[in-house]
Amino acid sequence: MKSLRESLGFGRTTSNLECPKSAPGILPHQEDEHLQRLWIDIIKSEEGCRRLIREVPTYQQSIRDVQESEEKLVKDLGNTGVTAFSPKLRQANDEYLSVVMEVKEKSENTSSDIQQCMGDPVKAYHGLYEPLDGVRRRRDVQLLELNKCQDRLDKLKLKLKRTTDVVVERDALLKQLKEVNAQLLQESHKFHSLREPFLKPCIQAYIQSQVDYYGSSASQYNKQIQISRGAHQLKESEFDTIMTDHLQRIKSLKIVAT
Repeated sequence: MKSLRESLGFGRTTSNLECPKSAPGILPHQEDEHLQRLWIDIIKSEEGCRRLIREVPTYQQSIRDVQESEEKLVKDLGNTGVTAFSPKLRQANDEYLSVVMEVKEKSENTSSDIQQCMGDPVKAYHGLYEPLDGVRRRRDVQLLELNKCQDRLDKLKLKLKRTTDVVVERDALLKQLKEVNAQLLQESHKFHSLREPFLKPCIQAYIQSQVDYYGSSASQYNKQIQISRGAHQLKESEFDTIMTDHLQRIKSLKIVAT
């Protein structure tokens, strides 16, 4: 039979992420089910936070890698020596270099912004999960102790032996379980309610930083392309003259004449 988590389409969780153990017949059914559903959402959020914590440095590095690749390309073009024989190519390379250096500052700022927008806040939110999970573990230990006590009580009843002390112990454990379960339910709601107000501004700031970065980069390169086209584009009459000259040279070749 599928568990509640599986029936909701939520498969195996990441290591160390567990829902509170179900307590059928011990705690009220609706309360127990509500806690399970709430923790399914909490674990999904926590898995997302952990992925972000892993991916933010990777994305920061990718931005730096793109910038370094652009700078290397400009350097390699300059080192080929071809630009020494072509003033137009040298000019184009210099113009390309100016854009690359303008974009570099934006790349560095964006890399820093990503950490401020997503890395640090997500880590802070993630840090709130550990104390909550500690309450969850205490509850599960309490439930385990209660089940063990109930098993002892059932065995004593079968053997028709004295059960008074075990009943008292069972009732005390049940009271403690209800208390820690109520604490977990309250703190789980509090933690889950923080998700949107805590993370939504971070995501919005992150999206804005990406729009600024890619918008600025695209604008810089597109602007340079338009300038280069205007500066280096041949007039139609000049192009026709050059092509006519080349065709005449081709026709004058002996291999063509024969």
